[in-house]
Amino acid sequence: MPRSFVIGDIHGNHKPLLDLFRKAGFDYETDIMLCLGDVVDRGPEPVKVVNELMKIRNLIYILGNHDYWCLEYLRTGKVTADWLFQGGNGTMNDYIEHEAEREPHKEFFSAARLFYIDDKNRLFVHAGFDRFRPFANQMTDHLTLLWDRSLFRAASEYNHEGKRFEEFSEIFIGHSPSQLIMQDKPTRLANLWIMDTGAGHRRLLSLMDIDTKEFWQSRCEF
Repeated sequence: MPRSFVIGDIHGNHKPLLDLFRKAGFDYETDIMLCLGDVVDRGPEPVKVVNELMKIRNLIYILGNHDYWCLEYLRTGKVTADWLFQGGNGTMNDYIEHEAEREPHKEFFSAARLFYIDDKNRLFVHAGFDRFRPFANQMTDHLTLLWDRSLFRAASEYNHEGKRFEEFSEIFIGHSPSQLIMQDKPTRLANLWIMDTGAGHRRLLSLMDIDTKEFWQSRCEF
């Protein structure tokens, strides 16, 4: 039986990514991979990370804010101060060294989803959404889905009060590192799973079986 996995922000950490696939026994041909975005920036090998993800037959790739900046660069050559400050310089240099990868990777980023909802009403999104608006009203809202942290901030309160986010059975997000709540592992608060465990901040990259909640981690040097 194929398994379904979700992975947090990778941030250019290719060797830890390979280590996770080995530990989990991930099958590139039959298993399903939900990638929550931010695959580039900060780490040393973003081009290799994208190439690795492109090998996965059943990849569901969700755009992250760092990927958005990278796509703008690949499309237009535009370089923003925010992107460079947040680790974009290494990604830009990697694409200068791997010119042939620019066009296929531009297509890869362009085809990304802003979110994914599976047949069990589980939502996968990079940053979150505005819980005070119906999700249907923000499905094309890049600013919210790629950057907003209000859902993450509300999760501890909901967990403490025994509440849940009602629109979805479970929610899986990246973007906000688990270290912000003093955790180094995938963490559930209410029915929200925090999957960014600090890759890109010299901490951990995490991969989890969506159904069993078994997870694997690899230490990142970047």
